This record gives sequence, C-alpha cells and structure tokens, in this order.
Amino acid sequence: MTLGTAAQLRAVAAVTTVDVAGSPLPVKPEMKSLGGIVDSHLRFDKHAAGVSKACNYHIHALRHARHLLTDETARTVACSIVGSRLDYCNAVVYGAPKMTMNKLQRVQNNLAMAVCRCSGRTDA
Repeated sequence: MTLGTAAQLRAVAAVTTVDVAGSPLPVKPEMKSLGGIVDSHLRFDKHAAGVSKACNYHIHALRHARHLLTDETARTVACSIVGSRLDYCNAVVYGAPKMTMNKLQRVQNNLAMAVCRCSGRTDA
C-alpha cells in the first residue's frame, strides 16, 4: 500500500507491484492491520463501513432477543458485544471526515434504540 498526498498518489498510480527480496508483491489501495482497515488516503471509510456492518449484525440479533432480557442484561450485552467493536481502533479515526464519523455515530444511536426499545426520535 502506498500512502501520500493526492499528488504523490497520482504520481505512483501506475505502480502495481513492488519487489521485496526478489518477490513481487501487489500494491493495494487498502490493508487490514490489527483489525483496522487503513486506506491510502487515510479516510478510514472502509474501516467505518466494516465496523458498522459487524455492529449492525449484532444489533439486529440483540433486537431479536431483547424482549427476553432485562434492561441491565441488555446494557451489558450491548456494551460488551457492540460497544467494544465500536471502541476498538477508535483512536485511529480521530480527525477522520465527518461522513466517516457519522456512520459510526448512527451505529451507536441504533444500539441505544435497541437497548431502550424505542424507535426513531422520541421526546425525552
């Protein structure tokens, strides 16, 4: 993967492989490292999309079983399964574009609605 400014990335766009110790390695626009997906522009769009997809799967499962859980148990499950996924690698998305952060915020809002058994906006 190559990292750089937009001009630097355009300059090396034609490079498709890099030789390392005599072996050609393909150059990719993104890579996954320690559970975080890093793209060449450092926007973290793919990372936020992957986290959102995984979290929404577990939120759907929580909604399905929510009627069987007490409020305290639902909060514990939400924090341990979904909250931990949201928190993991969140330091690397600091300063990411607002659109990327909005994806993660929507997941957190959906999680809160699943735990509280509410839908959409409600008056507090």
